[in-house]
Amino acid sequence: MNRAVHGLQNGITTPITLPAQGRLHSLRLIAVALTAAALLVWVFIHADSVSIAEHQRYAYELRSIRQVDKEVDALLLATRLNLQPNFDALTLQTRHLSDNSQQLTDIPKFLPAPEAHALLNLATELQRLIARKIEHIEQFKSDTAVLRNSSSYFPAAVSELTPLLGTDTPAARQLATLLAEVMTHAVNGGTERAVSIRTLITELERNAATLPPNTAERLRSALAHASLLTGRKPAMESLIQETLGLPTAEIAEQLVEHYAAAYEQANRHAHHYRLILLVLALGLAAYLVLLFLRLGRTRNALMQANAALNERIEVQRRSEEELKRYATVFTRAAEGMVITDQRGQVIAVNPAFAEITGYTNAEMVGRSPSILSSGRQPPSFYREMWRKLDTDGQWQGEIWNRRKNGEIYPEWLSITAVRGPDGKPTHYIGLFSDITERKQSEARIHHLSYHDALTNLPNRMLLQDRMQQAIQQAKRVGCHLAVLFLNLDRFKAINDSLGHERGDALLQQVAVRCREALRDVDTLSRPGADEFVFILQDLQNPQDAANVARKLLNIIERPLLLGEHQISVTGSMGIAVYDGDGSTPAELLRNAETAMRRAKQEGRNGFQFYAQDMNRTSLGDLLLENQLRGAIERGELELHYQPKVCAQSGQLESAEALLRWRHPELGLIAPGRFIPVAEESGLIVVIGEWVIRETCRQLAAWSEAGLNPVPIAVNLSAQQLCQPELTTQVAQALAKSGVSANLLEFELTETMLMRDIDRSLSTLGHLREMGVSLAIDDFGTGYSSLSYLQQFQVQVLKIDRSFVNDIRVRGADGKIAAAIIALAHSLGIKVVAEGVETEAQHRFLTRHGCDLLQGYLFSRPQPAASFAQQLATQHSGARLLSTSIP
Repeated sequence: MNRAVHGLQNGITTPITLPAQGRLHSLRLIAVALTAAALLVWVFIHADSVSIAEHQRYAYELRSIRQVDKEVDALLLATRLNLQPNFDALTLQTRHLSDNSQQLTDIPKFLPAPEAHALLNLATELQRLIARKIEHIEQFKSDTAVLRNSSSYFPAAVSELTPLLGTDTPAARQLATLLAEVMTHAVNGGTERAVSIRTLITELERNAATLPPNTAERLRSALAHASLLTGRKPAMESLIQETLGLPTAEIAEQLVEHYAAAYEQANRHAHHYRLILLVLALGLAAYLVLLFLRLGRTRNALMQANAALNERIEVQRRSEEELKRYATVFTRAAEGMVITDQRGQVIAVNPAFAEITGYTNAEMVGRSPSILSSGRQPPSFYREMWRKLDTDGQWQGEIWNRRKNGEIYPEWLSITAVRGPDGKPTHYIGLFSDITERKQSEARIHHLSYHDALTNLPNRMLLQDRMQQAIQQAKRVGCHLAVLFLNLDRFKAINDSLGHERGDALLQQVAVRCREALRDVDTLSRPGADEFVFILQDLQNPQDAANVARKLLNIIERPLLLGEHQISVTGSMGIAVYDGDGSTPAELLRNAETAMRRAKQEGRNGFQFYAQDMNRTSLGDLLLENQLRGAIERGELELHYQPKVCAQSGQLESAEALLRWRHPELGLIAPGRFIPVAEESGLIVVIGEWVIRETCRQLAAWSEAGLNPVPIAVNLSAQQLCQPELTTQVAQALAKSGVSANLLEFELTETMLMRDIDRSLSTLGHLREMGVSLAIDDFGTGYSSLSYLQQFQVQVLKIDRSFVNDIRVRGADGKIAAAIIALAHSLGIKVVAEGVETEAQHRFLTRHGCDLLQGYLFSRPQPAASFAQQLATQHSGARLLSTSIP
């Protein structure tokens, strides 16, 4: 095939020899074509000789020079009659006139030579006349300037001389007569008036000899200007007449007429050449048509011969490409390929086969593929394979083979039988791929499905299976089974402070320690987060689980090294025993987790066995949380108000808003029962926002009722203080109710403020800017840092009730309360004592200067309606405690 293609190419590139007669004919055709082309070019040049752009330019110049010439004449007359205050317009037009006259000498090139010469003569003559006209105009401008100067000076000089000559003297009268005559002559002229003016000038010159020298000199100067006005007027009139009489307009008209005739003649010549060009083009087109017809017949003959030749070449090319394609597929396929004859002897293998098995093509040709057999499949496997090949002509499936180096590997094999015309197999083609990586990936995926990726411990899915197996084993053997649920204490703080990478490392080390402490039959799993679950099997006594729990907690408590940090961590563990604490994996796991939460509540770092009351308590909290979620919408929450009275006068000064939940079934629930549930579930943020809005609304309602409300204190939770929207919520509540900010006070604990000092300072600063008062509740039980106390800029300190309870009847105790009062007053801060229940406490606190008192001694928390009655009676001076204070 290659030889045939090479011969065909040689045949195509062989030069063809033309006869001598053909060469002569070709030369004649070339000569005729060149002559025709030269003739067409010559005719085309003459046919397109008239330039429209040149014609438009010259015609524009002719129109412009006629227009400008007329404007110059008009401006000359206007200047003569003093209608133009200056010569600017006249100067501009004379410049245009000069420029246009120069442009007219540039005759268009397409005009015939005689006509162009005549036009050039006329343009030259017009240019000469325009130059002369411009000279006259310049002389006119000079004379006009002199006359205008004298016309301005002479009347002024006469006005100055008249008082010097005397208003009624002959000289003054003659001078006035001269002024009138001169100014009249300057406008109308006239020979008789000129004679009269000269006579008056002569008489006044004689009289000048009799005048004082200075006056005589000024008179002679004025008479000189009068003579100038009289003498130059005729000359200037003559100059104007001569200028206007120049035949520039006539020459311009002649120039227009000559150019029009010359342009018409040039157009006629060009039209003749265009007709000749059209005839030549038609003749050439006819010749080309005949030529193309002849070429078409020749082309058709060549196309037929070329089509036959291309068909032969295309058949050969397709055959070669098909062979190359098959060879490329065979040699470059990623799958191994082997071809055998009908007896199963290898004919050829591809490079991928050699790469997968290690056997080259030379090593496999003539041998049986059975040398690859690993021995894992029984003979029945291969008998079934050949049976299916004989019946279906194809088989595919997974098979284990052996490489040349002895390594056994899995492969996916597909065998196809190639049958001849008689239907019997002539060849077998095997196609296979190494699926070792796929098998390994499936194994990894299966492992990850049942194990925790971080610790490699069984995950929740495998834990359920292990627990089910352990329960069945315990049933069968009759022994005990314990499930231990471990949760690391304060693990979130480690993640937040050291980062999640250190937290993951801690979980891995805990997993290693716990796994080493267990028996082989026991199971350790990590269902998620910081939780671990242990399955202890074959226990003879449930108390054995307690021993293991202590051992595990001690192991966990040992210091761990996380990078450069040495950390000690503790855990809380719950224990559930089969089958007293549950008979299914879900029950055991849930009860163990419940016991773990009880261990957390008992102080962490310990363990608890599950007891049935734990679930009842947890279920009660869960139901309480669910019911609390809709308490605001159902209107079940309400505020009670406990007064704060002046220690000295007993008058009502302010109050504290205390939250109550009026449950439809359980009645009035105290905050101590549902506030912890709200804080744990996050509902405290929504409830706290409602308390702020309700307090502002109640203050507004009391004001609208004509009462004078006192400041109300609201307790803020730690979660509320962390909310960025707190200040916005307070501002919106105040704006909506219209209540003054000084009637609202927030009580916060020291522990809450010290969690995030920077954020606390920022939030308290915004609240102070609004005008809201701030108080620290339970002072003395937290940090009690004086530096931070000043930074927080609070107005009130509330002494914790534990210090008030220390006050005895004799007043021997209560030193801490007295110290807090003295400290607060030294900083300019008011002091409120809460939990005042006895008269002795009242006297002691009053004696040490406490500002406000709050407690059952004065009043219990009251609903809004009852508290409103106290507001109504506060103007009467009534005291909440009538006992006199010494």
